[in-house]
Amino acid sequence: MKKLLIIQHESDVPPGTTLDWASQNGYAVEIWHPAEEPQIPDAKAYAGVVICGGSMDTFEVEKHPWLQTEKKFIRDLIESNMKIFGLCLGSQLIAEIMGGKVLIHEPGWEVGFVPVHTPDGETIPAFHWHHCTFTLPPGAELIATNDFCKNQAYKIGDSIIATQFHPETTEDWIRECADEVGSHQQGIVQNKAEMLADLHLQKPLKDWYFRQLDKLFKS
Repeated sequence: MKKLLIIQHESDVPPGTTLDWASQNGYAVEIWHPAEEPQIPDAKAYAGVVICGGSMDTFEVEKHPWLQTEKKFIRDLIESNMKIFGLCLGSQLIAEIMGGKVLIHEPGWEVGFVPVHTPDGETIPAFHWHHCTFTLPPGAELIATNDFCKNQAYKIGDSIIATQFHPETTEDWIRECADEVGSHQQGIVQNKAEMLADLHLQKPLKDWYFRQLDKLFKS
C-alpha cells in the first residue's frame, strides 16, 4: 500500500480532510510530530508528503529549535523531487526554503471564510487563520490570490502545491476556530456568528482540495 506522510506541528491544527482523501484513495497514513519526535522519517518510504499548519512562524527557530530539523528534512524532500502539499505554515516553510521570504502580513490577520480567486476565474471559498504571508520563491507559479493578501497559493513544477489558507479544514475545526477568535486579530476577521453562518462552504472547499490532491499525487 502507498504511504502518505503528514507532518503535524500541533494537536489543534489537525490534518483534517487529508485523512479522508487518503482513505478514499488507498493511502496508508503516517504522522510525524517534529516538535515531539526527533527521529526523522525515512523519506524513501512515502509516495508523498502533506505539511500541516501551526501557530509558530518559520522565523521562530530560537523558540522552536525543531524547526531547523524540519526545514532540512523538507529541503531534502524537495531535492529528491518528492510530491509535497503545503498547508498554511507548510506553504510558508516551502516558500522560505525555496528562496522566498516569510513576513508578518502588515494589513493584519485573515481569519474565517475569505474567498480567493484563480487565474482562470474560479472562486475558492477559502478558510483562513494566518497573520503571516510570503513572497513567491523563484520558479513558483501563483495559482490563487485576493485583494487582501496577494500570495494565497502556488505551485512549483509538478511536485509542489501550497496554500496559505486551510482547504483541509473540517466542520468541527471551524467550530473550534470560531470559539477562539480574539480581539487581538485585526484585519479581515470573521466573528463567531459569521464563521458559523458560512459553515456550508466547508464542503465546496473540501472538493477543491481533493481535486488538487488528485492532481498532485495521482498524476
